[in-house]
Amino acid sequence: MGLPLDHSIRNLGRRPTRTLLAGLSSAMVAALLVATVAFARGLEGTFSGAADPRTALLLSSVADRDVVRSTAQAGLGSLVQASVPGILAASDEIHMGTTVLLPGDDTKYSGFVRGVTDEAYEVHQALTLTAGRLPGPGEVMVGRLVAGQTGLSPDQLGLGQAIILEGAELTIVGHFAAPGTTLEAEIWTPLEPLRGLSQREDSSCVFVLLDGDRTAKLLKLFCDRRLDLELEMVSSEEYYAELADYMRPIRSMAWALSLLIGLAALLGGANTAIASVQDRIRELAALRALGFSSWSIVRSLLVEAIIIAAAGALFGLALGRLVLSGASVSLAMSAFELRADAVAVLVAFGSALLIALLGVIPAALRVVRLPIAIALVED
Repeated sequence: MGLPLDHSIRNLGRRPTRTLLAGLSSAMVAALLVATVAFARGLEGTFSGAADPRTALLLSSVADRDVVRSTAQAGLGSLVQASVPGILAASDEIHMGTTVLLPGDDTKYSGFVRGVTDEAYEVHQALTLTAGRLPGPGEVMVGRLVAGQTGLSPDQLGLGQAIILEGAELTIVGHFAAPGTTLEAEIWTPLEPLRGLSQREDSSCVFVLLDGDRTAKLLKLFCDRRLDLELEMVSSEEYYAELADYMRPIRSMAWALSLLIGLAALLGGANTAIASVQDRIRELAALRALGFSSWSIVRSLLVEAIIIAAAGALFGLALGRLVLSGASVSLAMSAFELRADAVAVLVAFGSALLIALLGVIPAALRVVRLPIAIALVED
């Protein structure tokens, strides 16, 4: 004989305090898991949109593939276009960390600025202008994650606002997005004015848009032959894959943290379930004495655990999505968005249910193994 489903539902209301605490525990687990998974997923996706098989970088051969440390002669992009057939666009760029100031405020904010020419907008096709226009001399445009990276508020980076870079006051005239790239944490401004402000006669690197594999081979041959330029060609796929590998320990730590959260919740849930069953041991023994099967009693306990865990997890997920919406994490000279996507939600919700089920199993086994006569008189 089996217990009806509404028996499990009614039991939840008999101990409202314990039910509420168990539900809040599941909510906390789900919220913590969705946050940690969103962190790991956001970090994984930071470089996914930047790797374009049609683009390559020309870096200084002694820079160890670091665009900030790299130096290339000014005008290298034009030289490459004139020397290598099949180059669709070549973008001379300056990449540099800088201090961002606001007019009338001495507070210093760390930022990352990129000096670009018009060719950059053809090479970096992941970039989309979302508001305003492209910058001219004395102007900048900012990525949507610059606020999170610098610590400035979005209002301070609004269109028409001014910031100070390298001692010059520049006006913000545009906002842009580039999902899945590090571009979104950068400030873009015309190359030549930035060259003057930073007192540089060189560029950092050249991004090149290629027409195909043959062009890539010709460009590699050009770099090998022009020893005086000291250049190294790196495909964007290889470059961003190396950056992703560099971040792998941080991602591993995030996944390890998720595992520890789940393990702690499992142990706590098992302890709570055992205490709950202990309080009901006589009631459950009486049900067995009345002819209800051990499996039906175990199933009833599992249903109770699933209902509490599901309700709590949904609340925790809603809270987590609310907190994470629009949130970003600053990382060195870059930033990435916390992505509470479908994978993060599924992992958090599924883990909360699994933890609840695994937590109640020890208590359920004790119920079916304890003789009815002993259970009826147990304190």
